[in-house]
Amino acid sequence: MKTSNKKVIGLTLLLSITSFAQEYKFGKVSKEELIETACPTDSSANAAVLYESKNIQYEYNQSEGFQLITEVFKRVKLYNKNGFDYGTDEVFLYKNRSDKEKISGLKGVTYSLVDDKIVETKLTKDGIFENEYSEYHDQVKFTLPSLQEGSIVEYKYKVISPFAHNIDKIYLQQKIPIKKIEVRVGVPEYYNFKRYTRGYLPINLKESKRNDKINFTSKTRTGTGGFSIARTSFSNSSVDYTENVYDIVSAGVPAFKEEPYSGNPDNYLSSIVFELQFTKFPNSNIKKFSTTWEAVAKTIYDDPRFGDELKKTSYFEKDVDLLVQDVSDPLKKASLIFDFVKKKMAWNNKYRAVTKEGVKQAYKDGVGNSAEINLMLVAMLDYAGVNTNPVLVSSDKSVLSLFPTLEGFDYVIARVKYGDKIIYLDATDKYGEPNVLPDRVVHGSGRVISESGTSKLINFRPTKASSVKHSVLCELDSNGIIKGKQSISRFFYLAHNFRVHHGVKSMETQVKRLKERYEINDIAEYQLSGVEDLGKPVSERFEFELTNEAEVIENEIFFSPLLFLRDKENIFKSEERKYPIDFGYGYTNKIMVSIKIPEGFQVAEIPEGSAFKLPENIGSFIFRTTVMGDSIQISVTETLNVPFIPTEYYPSLKQFYNQIIQKESDQVVLKKI
Repeated sequence: MKTSNKKVIGLTLLLSITSFAQEYKFGKVSKEELIETACPTDSSANAAVLYESKNIQYEYNQSEGFQLITEVFKRVKLYNKNGFDYGTDEVFLYKNRSDKEKISGLKGVTYSLVDDKIVETKLTKDGIFENEYSEYHDQVKFTLPSLQEGSIVEYKYKVISPFAHNIDKIYLQQKIPIKKIEVRVGVPEYYNFKRYTRGYLPINLKESKRNDKINFTSKTRTGTGGFSIARTSFSNSSVDYTENVYDIVSAGVPAFKEEPYSGNPDNYLSSIVFELQFTKFPNSNIKKFSTTWEAVAKTIYDDPRFGDELKKTSYFEKDVDLLVQDVSDPLKKASLIFDFVKKKMAWNNKYRAVTKEGVKQAYKDGVGNSAEINLMLVAMLDYAGVNTNPVLVSSDKSVLSLFPTLEGFDYVIARVKYGDKIIYLDATDKYGEPNVLPDRVVHGSGRVISESGTSKLINFRPTKASSVKHSVLCELDSNGIIKGKQSISRFFYLAHNFRVHHGVKSMETQVKRLKERYEINDIAEYQLSGVEDLGKPVSERFEFELTNEAEVIENEIFFSPLLFLRDKENIFKSEERKYPIDFGYGYTNKIMVSIKIPEGFQVAEIPEGSAFKLPENIGSFIFRTTVMGDSIQISVTETLNVPFIPTEYYPSLKQFYNQIIQKESDQVVLKKI
């Protein structure tokens, strides 16, 4: 075993030394790289980053001042067709009012080995797409051409940014392995940044200093009066300064492994973030830049695309007056207006914290982004006399900000307050209910804001557990065939999620889903109810016949008493987990099964009752069995009380589900009398 370990360590070191020794230059791809059929450190990888370089530095422009320059060079190996997605990349360019980042020098090449010769295909304009991604970002997306299994793609570009105060988050890990990555950040002494790291991989950051200078050229005109000859003279001067340099070099970076219930995995990739604390330029005072979420929220509220849109009422006044003319109860008004906006408006799937076309145009078109629809809702509720505030949201698509920033919010919902009651509403969700929000919001966080600029942090994960109830009534014959009926009732968030994912599907599609989910071939008399009755449970009923759940051996019959409802494998398979488990909401899963045994048989063995818990009252499992005459009764209650579980509880959680699977696999044994 020790010898084997030494070989593995030696191989890893050899690979690291090789990758460090190799020089990577754009346009210099080797045949050895193209011949490689699998990643040496991860044979399961569909693609791997052979090399990535990021050079971030400041350049002084005499007319613009300091600009932030980011140079990127990346080379990726595509081992098979499943890795072709990594032949596409995207660049997000920040913008704020008239200032915008620009991309320049974008070049890309695909290299393939054809008849033992390297064939190059260059990226053309046809493979480059530009569009507006959000209110703060434009997107440049490009796809390298002529991808084949075994191809290598490489590309480089430069981003020129007038936002010298904002260094983008630097990712040091991806969802595919990285053979080598080099990052250099050079910051003039005038900028003081605080550094944050994220992820579980060690980051080897080396700091150094170097001298640099800014050169100035000034122009002087003389002799412009009388008979004298006009002359222009130029003079040069310079200012010396110190640059703080941060270098990161890593080799053999493993792929980030996405685990079940991880929320937005980009939150856990190894990365480094630079937050500007202050600037101190020659002959000037210190200027501080650290801010608060309250200040950020106030900035967004003061944006005309947000605050001014809340003041517009003329476009809806007649409709709202008619809607609530005979209603005095604020909560009833809120319910009527909420339902009206849901039916009137269609969400265009755009996550936005401010409007684009404006609330009036969105109302006219019947289509809008999240800000337009929900700011409209807030304005209507406020007009009707309901105490309402907008809530800025960092959705599940938004990467968690380590410090306050405008880009930290990408969505808006509404909050109604009446006495001690607080109700959150999202009118983009056709199946939305008061305090039942879509997953994109539940897995995020928010900040309720007022016109005065005050704000409050909001956690949307519900404290009330959702539930699902299964009831099975069936009978078993002497040949091992089981016939019966199953009913399923879902409540609260589980009902909402069923509506969202399956509400509009045909009966045939619903039956197909159940057959695949439970591995049942014969389902009949399917019924579905409650989909349109928001606030009530969603119920399914069907009849079934099972031919493979019970095994007949001579005079005995063996079967699991939970039949097709038992869990067969643990979704948590990793030995360890480096980041939290986010279920979104707690749940209770209740199962009641009644099985009539065939005449002439008796129960020889039956699983014993059992109960176990997770620590800190996180969850519990109760299993009960009873024999009553010719029937077996099984009762199971599985509960998870909290929606968000810290990393340290992962071993207990994994063991908890292992115990459940083991218990649910215990069998009943019937013997012929």
